[in-house]
Amino acid sequence: MPAFQETKNQAEQEKLLQLMSKIESNPTISQRALASELGIALGLLNAYLKRCIVKGWIKAGNVSAKRLVYFLTPEGFVEKSRIVGGYLSKSFTLFRDAKTQCEAIFELCREMDWTKIAIVGDGDLADIATLVAHGIGISVEKIGADRDLTSYDAVLITDMDNPQSVYDNLKTKVKIDRLLFLSMLHISRNVDC
Repeated sequence: MPAFQETKNQAEQEKLLQLMSKIESNPTISQRALASELGIALGLLNAYLKRCIVKGWIKAGNVSAKRLVYFLTPEGFVEKSRIVGGYLSKSFTLFRDAKTQCEAIFELCREMDWTKIAIVGDGDLADIATLVAHGIGISVEKIGADRDLTSYDAVLITDMDNPQSVYDNLKTKVKIDRLLFLSMLHISRNVDC
């Protein structure tokens, strides 16, 4: 599946999960309030609701002439659990892959006698790299890409939002052989990328 399509599907799954959670916690919430809380247009919310109703995950009933109540069906609870299970599975896969790749990078650092590594990027990947480095005995420090990097033996990119941009920015500041990244970030070392 192309990366764009996968990202689109993930975003839709996330919105469906949020929608089902909001309805579960507040069945009398209005469509306008739901759209606002989910950060989507009212028309898009209506499309999501219709799809959930057609699939049998949500039922709607009239409270009054102008007011509906929504509730999850047993199938809706099953689907919600399936989506959550998918997120957990992807999270564990990300953790395992990142841990393995970080171990390999820090092992290389140890072989090269590099003991002070800068980590550029925030979030889960930076946290995983920090944990792995600590376990291996490598000193790491999370810093911004705009800091002076000369006191570090190497720089590890952990930015998951714009890894290629971070790499392109850093390659003018750090020797290329000391600029490290995980293969899962799909950074290209080519100059013209």
